[in-house]
Amino acid sequence: MNICPISENAQRFPHHVALNAIDKQWTYQELDASLHAICCQLKDVKAGERIAFIAHPTPGTIMLFFALFRLGAIACPLSFRIPQEQIPRHLEELSARHIDPSTLSLEPKSSGPSSIHLDQLATFLFTSGSSAKPKIACHSFGNHYYNALGVIEPLQLDPTSRWHLSLPLFHVGGIAILFRCFIQGACVSLTPENCTHFSLVPTQLYRLLNQPFPHAKCLLIGGAPIPASLLKQAQALPLFTTYGMTETSSIMVLQKENGPQFNLPYRELKIIDNEIHVRGKTLFYGYLNQPIDPNAWFPTKDLGRINAAGKLEIIGRKDRQFISGGENIQPEEIEAALLAIPGIRQATVLPIPDEEFGARPIAFIDDESGTHTLQTLCKELQAHLPSFKHPIKVLPYPNKNELKPKLSELIT
Repeated sequence: MNICPISENAQRFPHHVALNAIDKQWTYQELDASLHAICCQLKDVKAGERIAFIAHPTPGTIMLFFALFRLGAIACPLSFRIPQEQIPRHLEELSARHIDPSTLSLEPKSSGPSSIHLDQLATFLFTSGSSAKPKIACHSFGNHYYNALGVIEPLQLDPTSRWHLSLPLFHVGGIAILFRCFIQGACVSLTPENCTHFSLVPTQLYRLLNQPFPHAKCLLIGGAPIPASLLKQAQALPLFTTYGMTETSSIMVLQKENGPQFNLPYRELKIIDNEIHVRGKTLFYGYLNQPIDPNAWFPTKDLGRINAAGKLEIIGRKDRQFISGGENIQPEEIEAALLAIPGIRQATVLPIPDEEFGARPIAFIDDESGTHTLQTLCKELQAHLPSFKHPIKVLPYPNKNELKPKLSELIT
């Protein structure tokens, strides 16, 4: 099956605003023409080719995604938070070439109908796995399309809606905003003014509690567990809470706070031995060079249960991963980076609770040199890890039986 939402909306809603930036707007007709212009500039890009780019939240980045989809290429967005020194390694892991979205002209060029095959691979996204090395999740255009299509109605999204792009475009949550709006003929806005829909991780909601949302129909909250105290403070807002992950192309379960849990199409969930398993049209194709059986149940490593009200409750993880400010953190990755620093013989990273971020990493180290401080370690880590993965505290490495008592002392 072929589809091209922006091209179709250029016919249905030619003068509706599709993309709003600080100093410029594009109607669907103009956006379609700009996409055609970018495709002409990228005429040497082949179907199936992997194209990497630093995914800054700009009109050029947004358009590059959908131009690549039209060309049958695979968009590989990279975080603008990764150290510059790590970009060549990421390109090598992806077997991708790099394009700078800021070099592309967005001037419109008249175009004809376009089509995108739902089964074509569309994105390769870095995600935290259960090991020290992040994995690369592979999605088809159809994965993103069906995930968006199934939540449009309960989220009250229509062609008059405006969704603030408040999540990064190197995360599946940011990409999901584009798909929802461009399927429905709504507007993606790079500014929050006059927006009806917002996607926030709990840390963002915590920071924005005192901000007005005068036009909001939906505040979509996900990416991390939401503290009960935060939900209570935000109870007057139109909150929709979610459960999902990169591997499910964003939302797997959607609940209206103090309301129903929606029965979303195109996806299924069941719990086996307390672990959540998922499948359906929104489930990714697998990790790079590790395809999955599309008909099998995929184990998420999240532990959950269905409560008496019939709603999903998340009760923990099978591995050590934790979430800080909406970002997945795998302690093994930080530990490996610490152990690569001369003089560090042992390292253990653990989360401690944090009111704003949910959790933050701390590190216990065995420093042979006796010279390392938090500042010197973070300076060493700058070339290897983004700053949100840097420990906020470093303590001497205790013996094995003292690790838990030490953590308890920190928490109290």
